[in-house]
Amino acid sequence: MKYTDKKVLIVEDQRPFLLMLKGLLQSMGASDIVTKSSAEHAISAAKKTKFDIIVCDLHLGAENKNGYELVEELRVKRLIKATSVFVLISADSSRSMVLGSIERRPDDFLVKPFSQVQLKSRIGRAWQRRQFLQSAYELIDQNKLVDALEVLHNLYEKPSHYKGHCQQLLVDVFLRTGDYKKALAILSPFINGKPVVWAQVALGNTYIQCQEYEKAISVARKILKKNRFSADANDILALANQGLKNQETALDAIKEAIKLSPFSLSRHLTACEIAQQNADYITASQSSQAIWNLSKRTVHKKSLYWCAFIRSLLDVAENTNEKKQRNKYQQEALLTLQRGKFDEHLFKMDRNFDVDIFSNIVNARVSAIDGKLIDAKMHLVNSQVAIEEKYDDPPTAYLPDSINVMYSLGEFDDAIALCKVVELRKDELDKNSASMLAKEAEKAKSNLANYQQFNREGIDHYQQHVYERAKASFALAQNYAPVNIGVALNLLQCLLQLYKSKDQADVQMETECKRLYKLLDNIPLKNAYSEKYANLRDELSVYIGL
Repeated sequence: MKYTDKKVLIVEDQRPFLLMLKGLLQSMGASDIVTKSSAEHAISAAKKTKFDIIVCDLHLGAENKNGYELVEELRVKRLIKATSVFVLISADSSRSMVLGSIERRPDDFLVKPFSQVQLKSRIGRAWQRRQFLQSAYELIDQNKLVDALEVLHNLYEKPSHYKGHCQQLLVDVFLRTGDYKKALAILSPFINGKPVVWAQVALGNTYIQCQEYEKAISVARKILKKNRFSADANDILALANQGLKNQETALDAIKEAIKLSPFSLSRHLTACEIAQQNADYITASQSSQAIWNLSKRTVHKKSLYWCAFIRSLLDVAENTNEKKQRNKYQQEALLTLQRGKFDEHLFKMDRNFDVDIFSNIVNARVSAIDGKLIDAKMHLVNSQVAIEEKYDDPPTAYLPDSINVMYSLGEFDDAIALCKVVELRKDELDKNSASMLAKEAEKAKSNLANYQQFNREGIDHYQQHVYERAKASFALAQNYAPVNIGVALNLLQCLLQLYKSKDQADVQMETECKRLYKLLDNIPLKNAYSEKYANLRDELSVYIGL
């Protein structure tokens, strides 16, 4: 391999080692070398130049993007060529860090110290492989998967040392296209054949996609028998047992996978989903925090993940019977919320995100958890007004907690309307939040049915001028929808008609009116509701003192 015509980028924050690396590559023949001390500067350089070789240290400062986050971003944003070679280097040989790096699929990973011979050999092998598979990589990058499959089949037929890599890419593409039978056809020689690690992992994952969970478990156990530190095998066990509804076993497996390799975003997302299904809200909150920390400097950064972390803390508070634990997680949620106002990562990733609006929603949920329903309603309405003023469509990040509070307050119609919005954007929502919404919808099902039944009965009785029965039905509806504005106004309307028919004061009715006044006076009302309430109150003032 000739280095004289290759564009090389070295990313290293320690100047002595950077100079040593530059010297090594110059002695290998490279002359066009650019050096950068941070991943951010490396990305800027990659936007201007398509490098052939990138050698990057894993650790680039505690608060900065690291090496495996860099390789991921360069590939996702296509800032490097399909033939570009990316080699990660590190003095950190801990299992978790090595596995976290390898999961991002750099072309190679070298542990310091290493020799020039090792560096040259690793770069050379990776370069030859990428040259051989160049056309396939380019088509995959362009999402031309059918064409990529044809090219890979042709490359596989050629005499080469890269048949295994062709097979691996073929399986990856078949899994992406959902053609699991063809993926299994490629993997079939590995079922009872040589235990190649990538093939066994791919086989287990393919069985899961085919819902052949017992076979997937068998493969995972075979992998663990050879290597008890395989995070991938534990992932397979978790997903397969989840498919079989063995939730506790699935949770144990994903916890073990995280213990072995804690730097995987997808692994923590899976953990959130399994933990929610197992009602282990503390584990879900821990993985939600990890997702935020792992994503905020990466190409996968989303304000949604920060919201989901706070949401997961409130899930713990909402689902505990211990007051001390509830207060602890509520305070942690509010503290995280406060810190978010000064988090530059949050501001940079989504300038349209409004922390103050989300604060209102979170405070609404905290109040609802504490049983302070009027306070919850006030915070929620303030957030809804602000959202309507600022956005044409409500951002997805705000929706799950808003819906949760609406269910708690009995504002079912509003909750259902927002659920329809979420359904249209379900690909945007993280699994933890999706699981929470599914559970809340299930919990609210009975209350919703009762509310709809009694509210409908009340409307029917009112239209038939049977106001006492209408009032009784609306009162029952309010038991299931305690802060529902529509029901409160319906009750007031019934009371007004009863006053008109009796034409005299009634202490019990007066008490009921004042209770409803207290509810409606303390809540910002939509224009239509506000006008109706003002009219009702004016008419009722004839009968009771205000």
